[in-house]
Amino acid sequence: MESEQVEKAVDALMKHCRSKQSFDLINNDEKVAIQVVFKKVPTKPKHPLRLTLTHPMGSAEPSICLITKDPQRQYKDLMKSHGLSVARVIGIGKLKKKFKELEAKRVLCNSHDVFLVDERVLPIVPRWLGKYFYTKGKAPIKVNLTKSDLSKEMGEAVRSYMVSNLGKGNNISVPCGRVSFDNDQLIENVNSALSSLCKVVKPGMKNIKSVYLKSESSVALPIYTALGVAPLKIS
Repeated sequence: MESEQVEKAVDALMKHCRSKQSFDLINNDEKVAIQVVFKKVPTKPKHPLRLTLTHPMGSAEPSICLITKDPQRQYKDLMKSHGLSVARVIGIGKLKKKFKELEAKRVLCNSHDVFLVDERVLPIVPRWLGKYFYTKGKAPIKVNLTKSDLSKEMGEAVRSYMVSNLGKGNNISVPCGRVSFDNDQLIENVNSALSSLCKVVKPGMKNIKSVYLKSESSVALPIYTALGVAPLKIS
């Protein structure tokens, strides 16, 4: 993928978004995503895939809630022993008992910026969290709590996005930034999102037909077109 084309698309998109008369960064910090079109529908993975970005989508110091296997105390101590700052640790047993009601789920969702989930319990967590977390863009992100370098693993998880709809069609959308990002941050996230996708979805770029960049309200700008497909250039 040509870096020049990515830079042109980012520059054009950011100029468009920032030139809006109604532009309000505080109340309208739109997400920016890449749309990837595959030549063939990828094989559906058994579990959602984690794509790691260079820069986090949200705050540099987010409030993190960690959902773990039981016993909960073991993982609170694990976080403490590694010097990791986690606002809350919830064992799967407590999640089932204390957060049954919709209002309890809403309060929990609105209390933290990021929800990390021990990958060993990830398959059963969505049914206990409910739809509210997903509509708010706070889908749980898997983390491997058995890694020796837990600080690195947690840091990468906080900067990640979970892809759950791969294999259901020939295209996916991956959030990679916000309008408030500077151009360099967004360029780095576009590249890391695509690189991360190619590592986990074989055969990588060979199966990608085209890639576009867009905000929630903009048109899609082309940043990559495979050989044999009529290329679209940004003037």
